[in-house]
Amino acid sequence: MVINRANMDALFNTYNTAFSAAQQAAAVRATPNAFMISDVAIMISSTGAATVHAWLEQIKAMREWIDERVINNIKLGKLTVINRDFENTVAVDRNDIEDDQYGQFAPLIGAMGADADGLWDRLGIEALTTNGNWADGNAFFCSDRIIGDSTITNAVTTALSLAAVEAGLVAMQSYTLYGGEPADVSSEYLVVGPSLEATAKAFCEALIVANTAGTAGISNVSPAMMLKVRVSRRLVGTHAAKWYITGRKGGIPAIAVQKRKLPTLTRMDKNDDENVFMSKKFLYGTDARGESFLTMPFLAYAGGLSSVDAWAAA
Repeated sequence: MVINRANMDALFNTYNTAFSAAQQAAAVRATPNAFMISDVAIMISSTGAATVHAWLEQIKAMREWIDERVINNIKLGKLTVINRDFENTVAVDRNDIEDDQYGQFAPLIGAMGADADGLWDRLGIEALTTNGNWADGNAFFCSDRIIGDSTITNAVTTALSLAAVEAGLVAMQSYTLYGGEPADVSSEYLVVGPSLEATAKAFCEALIVANTAGTAGISNVSPAMMLKVRVSRRLVGTHAAKWYITGRKGGIPAIAVQKRKLPTLTRMDKNDDENVFMSKKFLYGTDARGESFLTMPFLAYAGGLSSVDAWAAA
């Protein structure tokens, strides 16, 4: 192909089409149980380098109005979430373009688009597994945290089992906030990795389960049946044994994804671009900015952890 502006514009359009098509395809659930961040997270727009979230811990129950209002003051501090930068870049040699070999890079550009769409899934799972500090300075998943009138333990080392999940559900549904009002958490998803998928589906989806004698034949009435199983391919290796129950209250889920800049395909493909002039490399890339964080400790429960930190008052 002759390298001129018109041909390079046409080539970029081809690559951009591959990028966008792969993005759209990646946004479709690949399997019935595949993890998608839209299931478990709220999307928040960010307009700066960081966003200060001062709304945490303010979700409380309606109370009878006697005399003056009770103002829901922040007691546990604010959570500052700093946006991170992400990029992915492909180099196409000028010789490959001149020799009409540029088509072989279209699948690579497409893979870049799919990866760009998956960034937010990645950040959501990373928020769960990293277990960073919450607004009170303690790890999000810990034991004996005091919120309102509850002492909340939302993490255990127990391996995934029906009994462990049922215990987690009871804990989440037993929390109270202020004035003794129930937290009223709606538990929704059991998030696991590929190695735990069969175990999770056995007690969350099976209509018939084994009886006490070990033979099949009784209806599954476990509370775990209310959960939908979601499988993340990122829960592998050191994270393979971890499992998470996520829920929501008042429309707010356990995970928030903070988006500062969405990924699009960009290019450096002019003859006077330094990369072309010095190295005869045409560059195509994408970048994004954002972060993910966990919202409120009573909306998520973690199991299979190697250890659990104890909460300490500020």
